[in-house]
Amino acid sequence: MGFIKDFFSKRPTVEQKPASPPPPQQNAARNKKGIQFDPGLVDNLKNDHSHLVTLFGQMWELGYQANNPQKLADLVTQFKRDFQAHLLKENVKFYVYLEQNLSDDSTSMELVRDFRSEMNDIAHAVVKFCKRYSKPHDMKILQKHFPNDYQQVGEVLTHRVSLEENELYTLYQP
Repeated sequence: MGFIKDFFSKRPTVEQKPASPPPPQQNAARNKKGIQFDPGLVDNLKNDHSHLVTLFGQMWELGYQANNPQKLADLVTQFKRDFQAHLLKENVKFYVYLEQNLSDDSTSMELVRDFRSEMNDIAHAVVKFCKRYSKPHDMKILQKHFPNDYQQVGEVLTHRVSLEENELYTLYQP
């Protein structure tokens, strides 16, 4: 299942940068209600992606390939928890900000809504996968179903991460 490693080996490493204070003209915007621009949010979301892909790869290597159903279940459980935390952050801080700041741009708003709707569908599939494998299974059962399920989820996630980082995140501006 090298598609995950291949995808992320071509991706530049994201370094967490300390948030810098907003320029003076934005201080007035702080009095507005709603979600404020966070200059470190996109890097933070990209770091989440890297962490999630590392966990996803560990499911295969340390769980499935190592014939360790308990380790696999533990990694799946951790992945699910961290994936849901990422979605919550993305939904609250990223999508809400875009929706409130792009409301006058119908084309961008439609794109944002499409991305958000598609992410909800992906999230349901990922959570279903996680629920299925969050408890240890006999290796014979895993060998029958896990590789295909794992590959399908991995391909969808890597495609989604690529779209978010290369297209959607560019819309996040003060």
